[in-house]
Amino acid sequence: MDGRLARLARAIDRFVAANKAKQMAAFVVLLAENSEENRRKLADLAKAEGLAIPLTLALEGPEGPADYKLNPGAPITVLLSRRDLVLANFALADPPPKDEAGQKGEVSRILTRATAVLGAR
Repeated sequence: MDGRLARLARAIDRFVAANKAKQMAAFVVLLAENSEENRRKLADLAKAEGLAIPLTLALEGPEGPADYKLNPGAPITVLLSRRDLVLANFALADPPPKDEAGQKGEVSRILTRATAVLGAR
């Protein structure tokens, strides 16, 4: 887990808190081996960042659910869904943007789309 994941998780956590009245919810799933070490890393991240959203490990392991058709070359994928229908898919490139503006831009694009999805009731 790196700063990029922490930054994204913080932003999502704040977005969920700000939109709780609209029944916004989120969770982070780490595609990694279901091990004590990875569970500890997630717990440490949640504590260090003060996150309220759940952080969990995928039951399917590092590949994730086959029917999600995740890009194996993307270190981070964000799915926005409503009623079990994926409305947006962001496969974040590796390596991440080096500059702060690029890093903020990644998060901004995701939250802008999440706002649109949330408003499309």
